[in-house]
Amino acid sequence: MAAWSRTALRKLHRWIALFIAGFIIFYSITGILLNHRKAFHYFIQKEHTIQRVPLSNTSRLREFIEFYKRQIGRNDDPKVIRIKDGDTLEFLYGSHGRITYTIHPAKGIMEIVQKSELQPWSHLNRLHKAFKTSRSWILFSDLSSLLLLTATLSGLLIFHYKKSDYAVLALGLLTFLAMLFLT
Repeated sequence: MAAWSRTALRKLHRWIALFIAGFIIFYSITGILLNHRKAFHYFIQKEHTIQRVPLSNTSRLREFIEFYKRQIGRNDDPKVIRIKDGDTLEFLYGSHGRITYTIHPAKGIMEIVQKSELQPWSHLNRLHKAFKTSRSWILFSDLSSLLLLTATLSGLLIFHYKKSDYAVLALGLLTFLAMLFLT
């Protein structure tokens, strides 16, 4: 390989690596955080307050729910009951509404949507849900993320850079930040 092309390839490799360094750092850190999101309370802060309300008889509410459970043909209580648009009821059963019954009382119709996992995509998605994934996979992905992070950061620290290299790194970081805030 000619000397000029080898030098050009090294520069190209260096610039691409500098450009994507911000992405690698971001994905490594967020990957580790997502693997352990339960430890961080799913990144949600809850404020719990209690207020007094008048006591009421819940029998009418139970009658209402039982009436629609009979129409659905199920004896178990749904996970979620939603009222949509003021005139439509949704009864969600299973995790994340795996089966959803949408009842339109004024139209006299009921829609039933049953979700099922598409393989292999569902399995790949599950790899990023630590509570459904084996500990060995979590350990492997955490270590891989730490190795990527270490290689990227050490690479940024040990090499000598020119002004143009800093410009490419800054461009990569700005591109990353722009995409982060635009999505």
